[in-house]
Amino acid sequence: MDVVISMNGLPKYQNKRINVTKNASEEMWHLKKDLWDILDILENGYDCSTSKRKANVSEKCIKKGKEVFKAVVADCGSYFLLIHFGKFTYKRR
Repeated sequence: MDVVISMNGLPKYQNKRINVTKNASEEMWHLKKDLWDILDILENGYDCSTSKRKANVSEKCIKKGKEVFKAVVADCGSYFLLIHFGKFTYKRR
């Protein structure tokens, strides 16, 4: 795991900065998460796409206890854009 920190002290994923939409920022704020948590999901999470997404959009999840955190990012060329962040409860069936 190579963590790259940009000049402004924010994490980078695959040598690209991570930008956030206003809605995703509010979703992160409500769940008390930050860009370091997003980086952890992108690097250590698993692909959890439940529906077909565009080629440049990926959906990664990470399980922490009974909770699963999901990050949806779009590769915009020179940066990644977080377009959705959410949490749901894992229920074993």
